[in-house]
Amino acid sequence: MRKPSSLFLILALAGIPAPDSVRASSAKIHEVLGGPAGYIDLHNTGHTPLDIGGWSVQACTGGATPVELATLPAGSEIPAGDHFLITGQGFGGTAQMVVEAIAGDGELLLDLRGARVDSVGWAPSSPCREDQAAVACPGFAQARDAVSRDTDNNKADFECVRPLG
Repeated sequence: MRKPSSLFLILALAGIPAPDSVRASSAKIHEVLGGPAGYIDLHNTGHTPLDIGGWSVQACTGGATPVELATLPAGSEIPAGDHFLITGQGFGGTAQMVVEAIAGDGELLLDLRGARVDSVGWAPSSPCREDQAAVACPGFAQARDAVSRDTDNNKADFECVRPLG
């Protein structure tokens, strides 16, 4: 976890809201299931709406560098405490965004500036993982707890759960 810069500390003490990039930490990858019927559930753990338009979701597919999975459309927003669902084409429910498939051995969420907001990886070599890789869950989704607890250790933060749907 990064320490806030002096400028942000001064702004906070003065009661001036910090730029959106600081609030970006309220966006978490809450749950993920790979495949054509898979999904990525983003959760805004904050108390204010979060503009995620232009943000990027990338997939770690076994190489050293993640590949673009989706760019979130302008105007995309996650209300306070709510979720934003990105699904593969084979998913049978309602989603805010549909992509061909949820691919790879991990997923990465980047803000408008390309800074890492959150990530999950379930292969020890995945560049998407945070600290230790999450336990692989064949046939199941990987999810954080109800409040999307994030210790920056995927093994501690994610557990195998029944998929949505």
